[in-house]
Amino acid sequence: MKINTIRFGEIDIAEEKILTFEKGLPGFNNCFRFTIISSDETDPFLWMQSLEEPDIALAVINPFRLFPDYAPIVNETDLEYLGNPSDEDILALTVAVIPVKYENMTTNLVAPILINLKNNQALQVIMENSQYQIKQPIFERVQQLLAGQDGQEAEGGGKDAGSDA
Repeated sequence: MKINTIRFGEIDIAEEKILTFEKGLPGFNNCFRFTIISSDETDPFLWMQSLEEPDIALAVINPFRLFPDYAPIVNETDLEYLGNPSDEDILALTVAVIPVKYENMTTNLVAPILINLKNNQALQVIMENSQYQIKQPIFERVQQLLAGQDGQEAEGGGKDAGSDA
């Protein structure tokens, strides 16, 4: 499938790389299908590109790369909706906000996006009574990651995956 995007130009997306948000994504009522785009130039950020709206591409990040102890609590109903994946088959991403004054960048640790890597079903869950912040500052942690000081870069599948979706 080819789509013409605002940010990345024309891209070809294999069917197996299409993520489906059957319940939609909060704030994006007309967007149900996305793909993950990675770029060495924007690492550690990935881009979740809408297939319905070519001008919508959300910056996302694997929260475990910045917060190795991140432990989102996901209820059984959400896991069932995703197809009851094993921990290794879940990719968690959080939406990042990178303002013009990029030192103020944040990520939303309260509402992670969970992707079942086996069936590409995706869901943004909103944790109630969470210990995490909606606008968690990340600039310093990103700088440490880029400098290689955190020692937490992970390869492979599951919660620590980069762009295997």
